Amino acid sequence: MTRERIRWPAVVDRAREIVEGYAPLKVTLRQVMYRLASEGVLPHTPPMYRRLSSQLAKARREGRFPDLIDTLREVHVPAAWPDVDTFLSEAPAWFRLDRTEGQQHALYVAAEKDTLRQLLTDWLAPFGIPVLVVRGFGSQSYVDVVRDRTAGDFREAHLTYVDFDCSGEDVERDWVERTGCWSRVTRVLLTHEQVHRPATEGKRHDPDGQPSPDATPSTSTTPSSGKSKPSHLTNSSAWPSPPSTRTSTMTSLPGRSPARKNSAAPSPPS
Repeated sequence: MTRERIRWPAVVDRAREIVEGYAPLKVTLRQVMYRLASEGVLPHTPPMYRRLSSQLAKARREGRFPDLIDTLREVHVPAAWPDVDTFLSEAPAWFRLDRTEGQQHALYVAAEKDTLRQLLTDWLAPFGIPVLVVRGFGSQSYVDVVRDRTAGDFREAHLTYVDFDCSGEDVERDWVERTGCWSRVTRVLLTHEQVHRPATEGKRHDPDGQPSPDATPSTSTTPSSGKSKPSHLTNSSAWPSPPSTRTSTMTSLPGRSPARKNSAAPSPPS
């Protein structure tokens, strides 16, 4: 496919169908690229991603393509209202109760890439389920924020992890180990058992994309990527789950404080 000439008018038409299929939700350029690559329309390479970006930007300027989400760029300005009455009329809409109150467990959903954030928050916001965006190997500051939040809740924290790149399991392993606050971890997708594809390399010049020199016998290396496959994320009979999910049970982890109650309160939009 990489040597074939790309018929960009047809590609743009298919991309438009993909975006409109999510309406009223909006999607990112990377989501469109993933869909096109999965359908075999485009090869999943950085140069092709840049060319797709250029073609869709041109179509948007000409009014032939719907808007996409740009999760990295926004206008930074404090919220303002024309008068006090307008402010007071809108304030009640900010109030909401914790819709997970009374649930046995505190459920979190994590995505490795920010491109999924908008979809996940749109889907899960009505249920009050928190969404985490790991963005590769997460910063220690973000790790501390999540640990502190879960420590303030007397319930056990369960994590559902979503990543469309099955070779990124080491990112998940690192996140789970450093946060250290999860009683149960379920990777919904993608797993190596769910896909069949040729072996791929990790990112060039990325030391985290190579096998860890500190790997122990309990850590196996996945043949498809060379990345460390976490030993604690294996199929477990202790937690029944659909065949397409992989679940692990984690015990004796630091960062849990069952005696504390959740005192965090939502704040109005800034």
